[in-house]
Amino acid sequence: MREVFRAAADVHGDGSVVTTLFTGCTAVDSIISAGLSPRYDAIDPATLTVDTGALVLDASVRAVILQNSYGIIDERASAECAVKTHEAGALFMEDSAHCVMRMARDAEGQPLADVSIHSLGIEKQFSIGFGGLVWVNPDMPDAALHERLVSSLSSLDEPPARLGRNARRYGTQNRVLVHLPGSLGRALRAWLTQTGRLEPPVAAVEQRGQLPYPSYLPSAEITERILAAVPGIDEDEAMRRVWVNGYARALEGRKGISIPAGALGVGRTQPLTRFPIILSSEPQARELIDDLRSRGFYCVDWYRVPFYPGATDLAAYNMSETDEAYRSFRETYGGIVGLPTDLDPSRQKDVVEIVLRHLG
Repeated sequence: MREVFRAAADVHGDGSVVTTLFTGCTAVDSIISAGLSPRYDAIDPATLTVDTGALVLDASVRAVILQNSYGIIDERASAECAVKTHEAGALFMEDSAHCVMRMARDAEGQPLADVSIHSLGIEKQFSIGFGGLVWVNPDMPDAALHERLVSSLSSLDEPPARLGRNARRYGTQNRVLVHLPGSLGRALRAWLTQTGRLEPPVAAVEQRGQLPYPSYLPSAEITERILAAVPGIDEDEAMRRVWVNGYARALEGRKGISIPAGALGVGRTQPLTRFPIILSSEPQARELIDDLRSRGFYCVDWYRVPFYPGATDLAAYNMSETDEAYRSFRETYGGIVGLPTDLDPSRQKDVVEIVLRHLG
């Protein structure tokens, strides 16, 4: 992502990148570290991404990020966003971190984005833990930027040997650490991270508006793991669709909970990486997450705070806790929970029962 924004800045100069507060810190770090300014626009409550209906752009905008949150792809809104973005002379970026190898498409089935970014990190579909995929549209209207992007991305170096070793042993390390007693596990994780033997999902520096490393191409080993995982995507998506439909049927209209309309509408037949629900408060959400995890159902609190998992230096993001947008976000999304969609569907009844019990 950083390389894409650097290319946009190199070709078109300083400016801003449109995103929302409903995003991870590393996405905004990529904007800042490229020398551009993040602009936080209104959030569409249906899809939890940029509200394309309210989107107004001018010549100072270099790119617009449309995030397919939880894997929800609204192709009508994406098409509208693409038109507005291109009319302003900006780059239309699709953040597909939650939906590997899926992209918004037009009526002819062609991808809408100029650039689509797909994450293979922790808690994503392939369980590889590292790396990602970048798709650059060969037909993007800005030929100069296309040439700069392809040149920049293809000339990156592979990661140093230490990072390769860390990527190789991360799965084993994590399995051991999560089974240690709480205080021992936390202490050992901190020591491994401090000594450079463990790569955390989000580094401390990433919560301060910076990125810890240069951009790299994936190592040969990571590339092989990615290619080996690709044939299993259809089975993975089929399983997730079963979970999404089950949640929609069981939870729609229940008191004490709200579900983004996109998850019940366009997302109802999509293989969402998590199924988002919003409870009335953060403590209530935390209790549900803890209960589900204690029973072997791993769910997440993605984006309950801006710049997930949260910024330790909000000033680096041109934001503060007293900002009305920040306070409003916490009030609206502090109770969000991402329910699992990656388990044997026979277990869904148990997950739903736990959720309903917490709703009273």
